Amino acid sequence: MDEMRPTIPVTIISGFLGAGKTTVLNHILSEAHGVRAAVLVNDFGAINIDAKLVVGVEGETVSLANGCICCNIRTDLIDACKSVLARTEPPEAIIVETSGVSDPLEVVHTFDDPALQNVLTIGGILAVVDAEQFPVLQTGDVRNLARNQIHASDIVILNKTDLVDTNQLKKIRDLILEVSPVARLYQTVNGHVPLSLVFDVEGQFAGVADKMGAQTGKPAHDHVHELFETFHWSSNRPMSFTCLKKLVEAFPDEIYRAKGIVHLEELSRYRVSFQMVGKRYNFQEIDLWGQEPPNTDIVVIGSTGGFDKAYLKEKFEACVGTGDADQSPMLKLSRRLGLAAE
Repeated sequence: MDEMRPTIPVTIISGFLGAGKTTVLNHILSEAHGVRAAVLVNDFGAINIDAKLVVGVEGETVSLANGCICCNIRTDLIDACKSVLARTEPPEAIIVETSGVSDPLEVVHTFDDPALQNVLTIGGILAVVDAEQFPVLQTGDVRNLARNQIHASDIVILNKTDLVDTNQLKKIRDLILEVSPVARLYQTVNGHVPLSLVFDVEGQFAGVADKMGAQTGKPAHDHVHELFETFHWSSNRPMSFTCLKKLVEAFPDEIYRAKGIVHLEELSRYRVSFQMVGKRYNFQEIDLWGQEPPNTDIVVIGSTGGFDKAYLKEKFEACVGTGDADQSPMLKLSRRLGLAAE
């Protein structure tokens, strides 16, 4: 069987006019993140790309010293995606900055195009919210758009929090949670978001990254960022997909990202990748285990002190499969189809 290539993750950055999307994007572009990314924006002329980063200009594409390319979308997003995918070195990740008056779900539907479906996958939708201006957007014609941008997001980046006091900030958080009770909020100033909210920083998923063929040569980190900490789960026993899915869906709001290679009892012959950003997650078979001993390695990233590691370990332990097909219709079906070992 030919090796299956993992799809390229697409991160969509949305938010109302003036919320700070470009500031967030500038921060991402200025960091040496080690990811070959394509950044697609409606008008990169407004982006303040540091001259030291620019290494080449090709028509409507600016090549950057950190391995990124920044493309101007004047017409069709589908054509822009096809163009960057056709490059000699295709991107490892794509970031799309929408206009301030765009509904991100309309952008998501773009990736239903048959030419992109098996190549790209939505890795996460981030909504940037101006903490000072958001209450003003709760009236008039813009109300539905501002709320739709939040409702569609996996993570809400509450920006410009230095411009409001503690009481105002609480009211704004309550407003956001009223729109999306399951929203994962990250508070920031000047758009300084940790790169782990956007894509995998080199070494961030040490061990897991190695298994996916990205040798970092770095030890695992206990802390990705001063406001973040990680939890690592590893097991050589097959996991129950049904149980694991329920666990991921019940992750506390303080968990922002997770990634791993999973050994599922329902798909035991295949190495399966797991990705989660905010409330969005997916499992994707990569290839056969072959001679490699099957095992599971998952890394979880959340706010420092925001989740109970002992409790999380207990929950992962409870997701170890029993191997009893009589108790799992999915396992029984998988065995009949030859996807899982007897």
